[in-house]
Amino acid sequence: MTRSISSLFALVACAVVPMLAVASYSGEAQAQRVWVGPPAAYVASYSPFYYNGYAHYYYGNQWYYRDHGAWRGYDHEPGFLHDHRGEWGGHRHGWR
Repeated sequence: MTRSISSLFALVACAVVPMLAVASYSGEAQAQRVWVGPPAAYVASYSPFYYNGYAHYYYGNQWYYRDHGAWRGYDHEPGFLHDHRGEWGGHRHGWR
């Protein structure tokens, strides 16, 4: 009887210890960001700014560009685009 209790304890320990290890790990959750670009009327009325080979549009305080049919953006604005955005301050465009 002692043998069956010790084997039962070993079986439970082998199942519980890995589950506790997995449960105690609290890694940072990450989700994929979905970029929703500017409307078609905006893209049609503004001249794009080319950076890294892509046409960029500044819309809603964010830079957007098309990459293989999908809109992309930046989590942190590149310095070159930030400097260019400063030059755009006085420009007025027809689309609002």
